[in-house]
Amino acid sequence: MAEVNLKIEQYEGPLDLLLALISKHKIDIFDIPIAEICDQYNAYLDSMQKLDMEVAGEFIVMAAELMLIKSRMLLPMPEDGEDPRKVLVDALLEHQRAKQTAEYLKKQADTYFDRFTKPAEEQTDPTYHREHAVSLLQEAFDRITLRLEAERAQKAEVKLFKTLQEERFYTVEEKMDLLTETLRRVPRITFDSLFTDVHSRGEVVAIFLSVLEAVRFGFVDVFRENEDTLWLSLVKE
Repeated sequence: MAEVNLKIEQYEGPLDLLLALISKHKIDIFDIPIAEICDQYNAYLDSMQKLDMEVAGEFIVMAAELMLIKSRMLLPMPEDGEDPRKVLVDALLEHQRAKQTAEYLKKQADTYFDRFTKPAEEQTDPTYHREHAVSLLQEAFDRITLRLEAERAQKAEVKLFKTLQEERFYTVEEKMDLLTETLRRVPRITFDSLFTDVHSRGEVVAIFLSVLEAVRFGFVDVFRENEDTLWLSLVKE
């Protein structure tokens, strides 16, 4: 087996590490050779321990889940039975989509930040007074993401697969409708309040995209009253 030579600081969690191993060895994500990927994963954890690096609880939980799947793969599978790898594959695909969305948002922000269009006949005020809505939202989103990652690390005892099976999918349209309905009832809300009791990476991404869309279409204003609080309100017609 080839020696594992990867850097721990690259990976936010066990799913991130598994995706890297799958990419490195050109493995089909829909047909994962569990024995091979399990050996590679455990070899990576061993290399961390040899370097006296602390192994996070969630990495150890994933190692146990891989061993469980590996043992189930050795048993005869009923004709109508579910592939023991299915939950793992679903989790990897969801994590992969979240990473791709985050990379896309960063690329779009880097490309289009500070670009504006206006009708040729529009008279403009030469005084610069714009609040950088995209910059404020990106900063707030980064803060929310760090909070959720910290909460996830503290709850390593929660079974990853059970959580993924119970998790539902959210759409940007659904979250944008909820945002506008909320702002019709109250004059303004904080950006952080949108993520109260949210622990799903997919839901976080859907909420953030809904705010970006609402700002882009001119439905919602973003403003900051102090250094720590970002507020949202409906644009007055």
